[in-house]
Amino acid sequence: MLLLVAQSVKFIASSILCDVYYPPSTPSTKAPILFFIYGGGFDTGERRISPNTFGLVYSNVAAFFARRGYIVIIPDYRLVPSATFPQPSIDLREAIHWALQNPHNLTLNDSPPPDYDQLYMMGHSAGALHVFTLFAHPMTLPQTADDEIRRRVRGVILQSPPYDFSVIQEGWVDVETYKKFWGGLDAAKANDPVHLLRRIPKEKMGGVPEMLMVEAEWEPGWLLDAGVVFAREVAEKLGVAPVKIVARGHNHISHNWALSTGQGEEWAEDVVEWIKKRQSETAVRAT
Repeated sequence: MLLLVAQSVKFIASSILCDVYYPPSTPSTKAPILFFIYGGGFDTGERRISPNTFGLVYSNVAAFFARRGYIVIIPDYRLVPSATFPQPSIDLREAIHWALQNPHNLTLNDSPPPDYDQLYMMGHSAGALHVFTLFAHPMTLPQTADDEIRRRVRGVILQSPPYDFSVIQEGWVDVETYKKFWGGLDAAKANDPVHLLRRIPKEKMGGVPEMLMVEAEWEPGWLLDAGVVFAREVAEKLGVAPVKIVARGHNHISHNWALSTGQGEEWAEDVVEWIKKRQSETAVRAT
């Protein structure tokens, strides 16, 4: 049985909530945990976009992955004007801590228990930027390999975040939001994913989970260009480029909205296979 949106839970001492979705029962098997971090341009976004989508988005994303055996957690996080950089990433950190400390909230009836050695994070657009910032910025996590979150999170899936703000100028759409979030355009450019990545010493890259890049075929050109720059920077740090999945026939928004419709889901099936490979590698190392 698949249980959808079984719980909405407060995970920090404010009104910030997360939704937990439960997979079908699987006897004697633990379930990996997938956090989905929605986007929205830094000043919009919510766990379930209502009433415009009747609550189906992003429940549809969680349902897709829950049906494939994942405990899915969709946390809210602070938005502009209530948030400045890197506060949303700190909210994500607290959501992970909550999940690690509250296993009873991650099971319901006969759903499988959580596998805390198999945590994954998938962010879209601004949400993906917050995910990467969590692991790349010195203010968000301890810079030590034994940090629990760094040990537990096996992979991050980055869906077309704004990797590189170098081309953004005054007058661009949303530039005022960026300035509010980062405290200025220069600060935004200095702390985008590309520039955060450049400041990570090679010997510290082991503290960044393995990355999967996902981009839609019909992304805006500047986002595609930024992805090329980011992949090149990762390759220079690690000696190998990150795996990239292209969601064919989709734009920046449609690939997530298509999930649970039975059409246009191929990219997400590829994400599932990528995660399965990480799980297999972990199992081999454990033997």
